Amino acid sequence: MAGAADSKREIPKPALILGLAGLIPFFAPALGLWSGDPSLIHNALIMQFGYAAVILSFLGGVHWGRALAGDACTPNWARLIWSVTPTTLGWALLLLPDAKVILGGFAVAFALAFLVDRKAVAVGMFPAWYGRLRKLLTIGVLTALILTLAAGYGAIAV
Repeated sequence: MAGAADSKREIPKPALILGLAGLIPFFAPALGLWSGDPSLIHNALIMQFGYAAVILSFLGGVHWGRALAGDACTPNWARLIWSVTPTTLGWALLLLPDAKVILGGFAVAFALAFLVDRKAVAVGMFPAWYGRLRKLLTIGVLTALILTLAAGYGAIAV
């Protein structure tokens, strides 16, 4: 019986490997900024902001798919509205003129998405391993965003 419970908590290898690989595009721009090459700043920020918006959309899509999966989690307004919220937040952040505000906004959006996912795991919408994976990946994303901000703090403009 303990084996079945453990299998629901253990992060499946494919999800773990792909999730960790998904952090690379968050850290690559940060490393580019740490190189000190001013010509990299604009492109590094565009890369990170674009990828952050895409991943926020993915996180919302997870909830959309779950809402449509049937069983006990039937679609309702709250679930479907949340499922499009990360996409909308990511898009809105891309419209802002200040890179530092955008970085902070993405950090808040990813933290919010994690809190919603944690609640979804707690009520049984997702398996326990998903919550553990999301925690690990959210820490990675927030670390990369902080490194980007720290690396380019003096140099980041619009």
